[in-house]
Amino acid sequence: MEQLPAHDPTWNRKLILMLWWILIIYEVAAMIALFFEVQEQPTDWFNAFMQFQLVPTLLQLCLMGVGYLAISYLKPYCDFIMILWTMTMVCIFILCIPELTNSYELLSFPVLLASIYFQKKYIFFAYGASVVSLIILLLTQRIDGQTITSYDVIVSVTVLSATALLCFFIMGRGLALLAQLKNSVVREQDLLIRNVMIDRLSKVDALTELFNHRSFQEHTDHLISHMPEDTPLELALMDIDNFKFINDNYGHWVGDVVLKSIGLLLREVLGPDDMSFRYGGEEFAVLFVGKSQSEVLAICEEIMVNIRSTVIPEMPDQKLTMSIGLASYNRNTMKKAWFQLVDECLYKAKRNGKNCIHVHAADLQMPIAE
Repeated sequence: MEQLPAHDPTWNRKLILMLWWILIIYEVAAMIALFFEVQEQPTDWFNAFMQFQLVPTLLQLCLMGVGYLAISYLKPYCDFIMILWTMTMVCIFILCIPELTNSYELLSFPVLLASIYFQKKYIFFAYGASVVSLIILLLTQRIDGQTITSYDVIVSVTVLSATALLCFFIMGRGLALLAQLKNSVVREQDLLIRNVMIDRLSKVDALTELFNHRSFQEHTDHLISHMPEDTPLELALMDIDNFKFINDNYGHWVGDVVLKSIGLLLREVLGPDDMSFRYGGEEFAVLFVGKSQSEVLAICEEIMVNIRSTVIPEMPDQKLTMSIGLASYNRNTMKKAWFQLVDECLYKAKRNGKNCIHVHAADLQMPIAE
């Protein structure tokens, strides 16, 4: 099963902050206890101060200093150090506070802490450290003359083992939820990709890889609705000359090669602000945004020259040419009337010998020299 990454400095900083809060809470509790001790036994308050406050506080502060040094110089092992740090803090409390002398169950606290790393090795390490700490505490208190019963040992080991098993269960459940979440994200990403692909297939011509007629209508409507009024908009309709002859004499598959070649050429010549479309059959449309008609005309001439110089290996004896109709968009006319105007310009170019550009604004035919 996938494990979460270790050595997370953010969580270790939070754990250190938690240890400081535990120490602060202990100090407040010790001061309150000292206050009552002074009230009840005014002659013995100094011994209580030394035993319950000064000695544990000094030991804990030393532990804090050692812990900071350890995680600074042994960063690859900082997670193990945090577990040992917490284990040592618990041992100090058990040794220094009489009320906690036999509270060996507190050694399960570092085992619980180890579960936040979501890796089995830390739980095993914390469990092993708690067992070793339990043995050391039992030997220390036995040497000190304190009575230790078998019941205390059995209960402590049982609590530690049960805590470790609970941590394994919690970690397993967390990792299972993480795997489900990951699978859900992957499924959503796959669905998004499929939707994008479907949307692309519905808007892009598979043969030429240009946008299709539907995309042309949507994009034109968007430009007319949202484009600033002073932004020029030009439409060029392009038709491959003698395309039926190519299909009839060389085969439709050669016609497909011609269409793909034209699509590639348009993508190479046009700039990022211009959009090319397969308008239908052998016709292509190009929307020029923010360019003057003279700039658009120069681009169209470049397209004509490149097409004329394109050699299709499957029809070496057939010259490839194109006719173009070009007109500017006028805000005072309807979109349909604009399309009809450009279409008329294209047919005029066809009737006037093909291989030329007919521009509406100048009512001018511009042939391209062969």
